[in-house]
Amino acid sequence: MRAVTDATDMRGGAARRALRGAVPIAVLLLLISVNVLWAAGSLRLYEALFARHGVSAETGISPEGLREVGRQVQDYFAGDAEPLQARAAVYGEERDLFTAAEAAHMADVKAMFRRVERVRAGAALFLLAALAAAALLWRRRAVAEAARWMMGGAIVTAAFVAAVGLASLVAFDAVFDLFHALGFPQGNYRFDARTSYLVRIFPFGFWRDVTLLIGVMALAEAALLYAAGRALRRRAASRGASEN
Repeated sequence: MRAVTDATDMRGGAARRALRGAVPIAVLLLLISVNVLWAAGSLRLYEALFARHGVSAETGISPEGLREVGRQVQDYFAGDAEPLQARAAVYGEERDLFTAAEAAHMADVKAMFRRVERVRAGAALFLLAALAAAALLWRRRAVAEAARWMMGGAIVTAAFVAAVGLASLVAFDAVFDLFHALGFPQGNYRFDARTSYLVRIFPFGFWRDVTLLIGVMALAEAALLYAAGRALRRRAASRGASEN
């Protein structure tokens, strides 16, 4: 009987250690994926960055036309239709904007966003399952353990964003190229900025600002999560003291 109890304790201890390692990573994945998908679907953000980077003057497409292009791109990401077909009036002349090569790259971008959606769903489901497991493994200390996870997730998220942010400040071009090389190994992401409407509508600065915004949002969320975790831990500690 003692051996069975020891084996059960060992398995429980291994499960606790596994959760303590995995939950902060899941928190990081959830926060980053939520922010990425929000940015991809925010038409107001597109409009603000089009204006910030002078895209209308660069392309000859009116601000209203750019808004419509942004809507067409977002509808494409949300739907199943292929290929991307975006039209706008360029210096008053209606035309198709993207070449077959650019549309093929956007299909790869859509596939990447679908993977991010799966990461978001998987991370959320894992965290819900982890909370249920905490109730079984930690019992009365489950709330305190959840608070520890929240603080750990906040720290991991802040560390990741700080590392990427520092690398981006030093060499954003290299980070941007590395991301594309990893995300699109087929290599169909290089276009001539002088002729490509995909690059002219979504210039380098557009993506730099999106990356910065996602990082700032993740840091703010991590700070709130850490503060909530600390408050929850203090509450659990005071409740435990009162019960004793």
